[in-house]
Amino acid sequence: MILAGIDEAGYGPLLGPLVVGCCAFEIADDAAADCANGEIPCLWKRLKKAVGKNRSKTGKRLHVNDSKVVYSPAGGLKELERSVLALATACDGQWCEDLAALLSRVAPHVSAEVPEYLWYRPCAHERFPLEQEAMSVRVLANALRLEMQRTGTRLAGLAARVVLERQLNQMIENTRNKGAALFSISAIHLDYLLRTFGERGLVVFCDRQGGRAHYGSLLRLMFEEWELEVTAETEPRSEYRLRRSAGGARHEVRLIFCEKAEAQCLSVAVASMLSKYLRECLMRRFNAFWKQHLPEVEPTAGYYGDGSRFLKDIDSKRRELGIADEQLIRCR
Repeated sequence: MILAGIDEAGYGPLLGPLVVGCCAFEIADDAAADCANGEIPCLWKRLKKAVGKNRSKTGKRLHVNDSKVVYSPAGGLKELERSVLALATACDGQWCEDLAALLSRVAPHVSAEVPEYLWYRPCAHERFPLEQEAMSVRVLANALRLEMQRTGTRLAGLAARVVLERQLNQMIENTRNKGAALFSISAIHLDYLLRTFGERGLVVFCDRQGGRAHYGSLLRLMFEEWELEVTAETEPRSEYRLRRSAGGARHEVRLIFCEKAEAQCLSVAVASMLSKYLRECLMRRFNAFWKQHLPEVEPTAGYYGDGSRFLKDIDSKRRELGIADEQLIRCR
């Protein structure tokens, strides 16, 4: 069976990209019996020797949880980076030498677009990883890979949709609804998961999309070739079954949208962490660019209060550089 998760980072800010991550684990058939009773296998338990919800005191386990738990501005990127890069390396055994290589692997659609933004181009002395040592991350990735082999678990997919400011503004203008724009991005991941794993016992957990509680009409519209059953639609949790026949067999997919999905499903936690890491890497470049032009300017995480302050600080310079508002500032 396939246990997948989708989550975002950067839905609320005024500045910087929106990133929607997706992670899919394949687990051995012995977990199918649990799902038959409505239970979802716990990947934290399966991979407990290599992965934990809490930070490891010895440093021998990867910290995997909601990105808000793993990362804090005060603590820096080190813990988040360690886990994300180890997971990415364990996925296919390949090490990414720089951020461009990581984006090319998990978000190839945005690779050509990034250089079009002056503030997302790499700095002259940019290092990668940003705060970790490559060798220690690779050792942890190998330990995770061995533990996945031992437990019959495989990281089958790791991807992200990175939506930069101009494209996001266009999407919101077209839909007139920020939540609808977010769902349309998540639907790209859902479509991939259904096409790739829909016949393999797929279960997908998603964090609530912009506070929405009802997804049935959108799912019917986007996935017409699947029969839809609404299992439950409540404020904290909405669940659906998608069914279709293919190759003489009947296939079923479970879709679950719920609050705090990152704490319930490791795949969602990984998606959350990947999204946050990519956004933070790009925001590092964003702040470095403006620091080059305005050495005294204080960096920003891009959220509304501080983002508004930052825009005032750089106002003269951005006008001097001819940077249009729609390319820099998110409309909602």
